[in-house]
Amino acid sequence: MTERPENSAEAGLRAWGDVVGGAVAAQQRSVGLAQDWSESVIETYKSQAESYRALTDATRSSLTALEKTLKSQEETNQALRESLEAYRRVVESASETQERNAELAQSYFDNVVQTLQGQLESSRALLLEPAARQQEFFQNVTQEWLDAYTKLLNAPLDLYRASAERAAGETRGENP
Repeated sequence: MTERPENSAEAGLRAWGDVVGGAVAAQQRSVGLAQDWSESVIETYKSQAESYRALTDATRSSLTALEKTLKSQEETNQALRESLEAYRRVVESASETQERNAELAQSYFDNVVQTLQGQLESSRALLLEPAARQQEFFQNVTQEWLDAYTKLLNAPLDLYRASAERAAGETRGENP
């Protein structure tokens, strides 16, 4: 068989078919690349959306925890304020009671001293000089005992005052 020579129309048609076929193939490759690229972009956006959603959820949880912490802190501060005020009232009441007790004790011992002085004066009149020396000795002993007892009664009050001043300093933010 011999090949028959192509005519120019067939050759032109074949060339045109090759050109169109090449263009179609190139177009299909371009469409495939564009489709792959768009799917990749869509997946990236989906991944970013999931990340943002997770970040939003984490932020929301953090804010909720922070709000709970602040509320708990406020409640704790309120309880501490109330406790401090109650303690202050108790200490003030104890101080007032101690002061009244000290005044009563002082009055009692003043009365005792006055009574003893009266008795000593009476005894002096009866016993003269030896009794006068005994009276002076007894007054000195009684006064020393009274001073020691007064110091003993005032010790809790002095301790309270020092504690109250220290607590007041701490409340104002001063260092003890």
